This record gives sequence, structure tokens and C-alpha cells, in this order.
Amino acid sequence: MELSYSTDPNWCSRCKHLPCACGAKKRAAAPAGKSEFIKLRLEKKRGKAQIIVCDTGMNEIQLKELLKQIQAACGTGGCVKDGNLEIQGDHREKIEQILKSRGLKSKRAGG
Repeated sequence: MELSYSTDPNWCSRCKHLPCACGAKKRAAAPAGKSEFIKLRLEKKRGKAQIIVCDTGMNEIQLKELLKQIQAACGTGGCVKDGNLEIQGDHREKIEQILKSRGLKSKRAGG
């Protein structure tokens, strides 16, 4: 007799086995709303350029470490707001190099 529904997180709705026998759970993509790329968005604030680093998937401590590294490399100010990094000035090339050295992929967005 096959199960048609289960609340167990290991149950597979595709193959109807507990645990999954077809491997669909292993092939699951990234969580919804998450991208494999970190976005570098250029915005103008009060007439000056500002880079917003979005979709990092990092916690607050990791973001502060990354911010400190970017500030030292670019010689600029910045802050952590709402899980994003805000860097003063247009330093996208340097930021991309820093992210690449950490093994992260980045993608430019806007501007």
C-alpha cells in the first residue's frame, strides 16, 4: 500500500516512498527567492554613486567581516542595512574581485 500524503519531511511526493527512492530531494534547486549570484546594484543617493550588495545569504557577522574587507580595499565608507551592504562610491570592479577571491559569484544589476 502506497502513502498518498505524509507530514514527514523525508517523504517524497514524486515516488511516494519514505525515504525518497528516486533522488528528487537530492536534486532540489536553491530555495525560492535565493539566487546563486550576489547582485551588485548601482544607485544614486543625493547625487552620488552607491553600490548595494544584495542576496548574499550571509549572516550579520559575515556581512560585517565582508564590509570591513571591502572598505579597506576601496578606501571608502559603507554600512550593513537590512541584510545588504551599502558601499559609498562606484567600486564594482574591486568588489567583484573581493567576492571572487572568496569563491562567490556576482552579477551587476542596474546602471
